[in-house]
Amino acid sequence: MSSFPLRILTPEGPVIDAEVEILVVPAYNGSLGVMAGHAPMIAAVVIGPGKVVSNGTTTWYVFGEGTLEVRGPDVILLVDFAEKTANYEAAKEQTAQAQA
Repeated sequence: MSSFPLRILTPEGPVIDAEVEILVVPAYNGSLGVMAGHAPMIAAVVIGPGKVVSNGTTTWYVFGEGTLEVRGPDVILLVDFAEKTANYEAAKEQTAQAQA
């Protein structure tokens, strides 16, 4: 599977700076997925669960509000926070806590 460079940045500093195969983030009308070769875009990100697939391994996160930029091969996710979770269910629970 093809990969692309992903940088996830928060006010506290970088969370990820690596080659990945898939990024899924929460957007206003559902989830937004990015794979290698995606068309250029800028999108708003909302608080919610998301995932990063790298080397065939899926890592779940809770992302804060922010912006996703896909430009050429580079993808940059600027968010208020990005907390790693054990799985999708844990990400949903942490999302509910962050929204409360």
